[in-house]
Amino acid sequence: MKGFWKFCVIALAAATVAACAGTELQEARKMQPTGSPYNVELSRGYLEYSREEYNEGDYEESDFAALQSIAAGKGQSVAPAEIGRYHLPGDKVGELTAARQRLVAAQGKGGPSAAPSDMARAQVMFDCWMQEQEENRQPWDIKACRDGFMAAMGRVDAALAPKAPAPVAMAPGDYLVFFDWNKANITPEAASILDKVAADAKKMAGAKIVATGYTDLSGSADYNLGLSERRAEAVKADLVTMGVPAANITTIGRGEADPLVPTADGVREPQNRRVQIQFKK
Repeated sequence: MKGFWKFCVIALAAATVAACAGTELQEARKMQPTGSPYNVELSRGYLEYSREEYNEGDYEESDFAALQSIAAGKGQSVAPAEIGRYHLPGDKVGELTAARQRLVAAQGKGGPSAAPSDMARAQVMFDCWMQEQEENRQPWDIKACRDGFMAAMGRVDAALAPKAPAPVAMAPGDYLVFFDWNKANITPEAASILDKVAADAKKMAGAKIVATGYTDLSGSADYNLGLSERRAEAVKADLVTMGVPAANITTIGRGEADPLVPTADGVREPQNRRVQIQFKK
């Protein structure tokens, strides 16, 4: 008889735990998310994920997603699930670890501001991918979550990619060529502009050219002065290879002076990394 009552107590305890599981979804449904667009989208994404897991009977995962939704909806910082939260197949740990690092890196680079909806979807899809990979029963569900993560991260990466410098107004006859950060080598885009400079120089036999180098405001002033001089010298060397007499070209380094786009110190502004080329009579 004692064994019977012990069984009843255990069964009752298990039933009580089961009855409590999944209750966080109800709380999440009551929320009206506030905060940044990213937090609002993240809250909504986790709420939908919680509903899906609840409908599939995975109440533990539903509770986890619901709590993530609630925290995001309150404007709190919500991190993607840790790799150790799930019992993943050994051959999948590396791929998922790299994916999480990519996600966190994009968040640190401003992804939540640059692409709030895609950044939020990438995080929810990552957690979904890990959960499905732990179960490892339904390849199509694993693929759907993984593909959702990859597609969203592709859009985030595109939003964070450096933008090409916008056209800058110059005096007639002036040219600008731009440089990569901390570089003095001639890019393909700069080479095409220097082709035009060389052609103009040949039309104006004996014309004097002044190449003035500049940098952005990242790095020390002394270092940037030298970098600006190297950029101007690189322009001169390229023009000389195209037949412009070296004696007709003067180079100047101005470092951080006269930025086209005023910025705070330390900002890597592409339009400030340049050489201005002027023809002088």
